Amino acid sequence: ALQADGTVLMENGILRTAINKDGTLASLHLISANREVVSDGCCGNQFVIFDDVPLYWDAWDVMDYHLQTRKPVVEVIQPVHVVSSGGVRGSVGFTLRISDKSTIVQEIVMDAMCPYLKFNTKVQWAESHKFLKVEFPVRVRSPNATYEIQFGHLQRPTHWNTSWDWARFEVWGHKWADLSEHNFGVSLLNDSKYGYSIHKNTMTLSLLRAPKAPDAAADMGAHQFTYAIMPHTGSFQDASVIQAAYNLNFPLRPMQKPFDSSIFTNRLRMQRGPLWCVSMSLMVAPGSECFGKVPVTVSLFCDLLERRDPTRPAHVTPDGITLSFRPFQIVTLLLVL
Repeated sequence: ALQADGTVLMENGILRTAINKDGTLASLHLISANREVVSDGCCGNQFVIFDDVPLYWDAWDVMDYHLQTRKPVVEVIQPVHVVSSGGVRGSVGFTLRISDKSTIVQEIVMDAMCPYLKFNTKVQWAESHKFLKVEFPVRVRSPNATYEIQFGHLQRPTHWNTSWDWARFEVWGHKWADLSEHNFGVSLLNDSKYGYSIHKNTMTLSLLRAPKAPDAAADMGAHQFTYAIMPHTGSFQDASVIQAAYNLNFPLRPMQKPFDSSIFTNRLRMQRGPLWCVSMSLMVAPGSECFGKVPVTVSLFCDLLERRDPTRPAHVTPDGITLSFRPFQIVTLLLVL
């Protein structure tokens, strides 16, 4: 619903949000828990840009002093307007100007029965030595944040109390990062961005850089990506944050063709999240590796190192090979033909 002051209200029974004219979130409410997500006096989905001039390796290094150059992106080309309303999807769109050469076009999407608010983003990028990020100040306090990595997750401090903590101002991660306190938390999900920074209660996702060496045209041009914010009760495991991240990365897509039950079944399996090892596929319950133990049945997959442990032969049955994993353990199999 478009309000008189230009803001837009959206609700799907799980989330309720108020979006300002510039595309920032004035409010994001988790209805079941009666919890507001956005910090007092702050706005979520705030784009910010930094000067990014490393000392040595332009395309590889990110120096901590870039954090002192924070500048919000505030120039609105087209204010928030309703793109679609009602039915199974509601969305609004807006356009921002980063500079005279770069723009952001975004659609904020709320789907029916979806636990996260999605941000479909297009950036026309023509900057030099700049770093684009998006910030979400949230009402969560925790000394540690959790980041997804391959086959598991890790934790990093949200404070800079020591030089070791300060050195980890930017953290790598895959499909999600989570900041949780007792029985409440907020997750950032994304489909292609792998740098996060969670300091105190501000969750930041790194979006684009503009290095000029070794490639003077690196990352210039059009970019398209999606990220999402998901407030939840309980832990990230209990709240199915891992499943939600898979759903964001493997969305259901409408197709006009005769119904085929086998295609439908395969699509459901893909929706649960494929895990690829070397060149052979391995189907795993999504995110189960993050819970500690992963029972897996695999038909075939190979180890490129071609080394084997004769004391640990794999037991092969007509149904395949059954493996048991310790927490965060990675196992490889050698197939000898």
